[in-house]
Amino acid sequence: MPFQPKKQRRSAPQFKTRPGSFKPPVRGWIANEPLAASRPGGALILDNFLPTATGARVRGGSQKYATISEGPVTRMWTFKSGEVQEFFAADANNIFNITAVADRDTIPTADVTGQTSGYYSTAQFGTAGGNYLSVVNGTDMPKLYDASTWADHAFTGLGSPEELSFVWSFANRLWYVRKNTMSAYYLPVDSINGALTEFSLAGIFQEGGSLLFGGKWSLDSGDGLDDKCVFVSTEGEVAVYQGSDPSDANSWQKVGVYKITEPMGPNATMSAGGDLLIGVREGIVPISEAVNKDAAALDLAAVTRNIGPAWKKEVRIRTTLPWEIMKWPSMNMMVVSLPVPDDGILPVCYVANLETGAWGRYTGWETQCLALFGDNGYFGRRDGTIHQMEIGGSDNGDPYVCTYVGLPDTLKMPGQFKTVQSARAVFLSDVPFIPKISVSVNYKVTLPTAPPSVANFSVDTWDTGLWDVARWDGAGELTVTTKWVSIGRSGEAFMPQVQVTMGVSPTPTTELVTFDVLFEPGGFMV
Repeated sequence: MPFQPKKQRRSAPQFKTRPGSFKPPVRGWIANEPLAASRPGGALILDNFLPTATGARVRGGSQKYATISEGPVTRMWTFKSGEVQEFFAADANNIFNITAVADRDTIPTADVTGQTSGYYSTAQFGTAGGNYLSVVNGTDMPKLYDASTWADHAFTGLGSPEELSFVWSFANRLWYVRKNTMSAYYLPVDSINGALTEFSLAGIFQEGGSLLFGGKWSLDSGDGLDDKCVFVSTEGEVAVYQGSDPSDANSWQKVGVYKITEPMGPNATMSAGGDLLIGVREGIVPISEAVNKDAAALDLAAVTRNIGPAWKKEVRIRTTLPWEIMKWPSMNMMVVSLPVPDDGILPVCYVANLETGAWGRYTGWETQCLALFGDNGYFGRRDGTIHQMEIGGSDNGDPYVCTYVGLPDTLKMPGQFKTVQSARAVFLSDVPFIPKISVSVNYKVTLPTAPPSVANFSVDTWDTGLWDVARWDGAGELTVTTKWVSIGRSGEAFMPQVQVTMGVSPTPTTELVTFDVLFEPGGFMV
């Protein structure tokens, strides 16, 4: 039998193309990590997206709610008595009740006129006689609102009560700051008028300046014996006291004096689980960290640490107007106003997820001041208008662009040349939209022109429309949308990019879930 050579097995073809995936930006906007050693789940740019626990959602739009002036809206606040909640706003000379607005383009009749400063501090206080609102601005007689009428406070013990510039409540007392001094004043327990008693911090604060504001700090989330009264100076000194009666040394003790950097405004504060967060030049700092760390180390403990460089950049150009912080529980958001002092500065604000602490940036909103009325957020602008936030899918009829650029990723092949052939972004959405998918390479961001918005529609007329490969079955129902697009970009590190333009009537629920690529490895660059 002749020799028969063995048949050689053919090996399966080796496909060069490989899949890769980028985590969604659940860590939010990151401005403090080295580009060549960044961790997954962060974004180099996250404009008009709010990071969530599962991805990042497109922000809602804004709509004009009221007009109160031809000049800036300086402050907004609410007052609640029983089941009735009222909404107030101020300009430089007047206070307006804007609970119900007849015409959003017409200036209503003011409740209070003839004022000389519009930046107010307010505190609601309840007594046996009812609920009251104390309002001060540092130049006019303090006002008291009782759910129907405005009147001047009836104070004694201070010859110039118009100098009271900040008010807060602690241990069943109303406390006040006297402008440009180191003095606080307090009323008797459960009183809205009467004798003001001075509490001086002149021997406590050592770095000059003046007392700016006060507040309450607690070790738990409610009122109790562990509550502490906090006094903060313009130079960033913080004095903490504990007790109930400042006139009794046995019932009022100094806990300590600590140092933070200069506050960004008397209303740049927020309570979080009993802790008091203060917006300062270095970021947003919890008081609980300030008592344990040197001022130079507070940057490491700031809740804004991930966006620290960006925060400090904005501080340098926006110091002439006070910043504000608004807590929005129903939206799981914190909003930080970045007031615009002149036309050469972009209107933006910072937003954070209250649950995860991840940050994003909203563009196009000129947030001179902020307020929460009911479950809705509002911002006041320099042109005297007030706008509701996160409503509809346009900014008062104008489209806005949502942009995500991920942090650089080498796709687990550092130093190796690669070509991304195609990519897709996966969304969950209840409205149609047109995304633009792209990739930047080697640490340099190159964004294409933003896509257009889809044509406007009503929620009851688009329920059978098609968007690429997704069929929309009804308003409010989330649908998975995805489509591969050609990329053809080569390099060592890649940054995923998504742009979405919103310009429709319904409020979008659109969340970026993931970003996938198909790429072909190459050789090492030497």
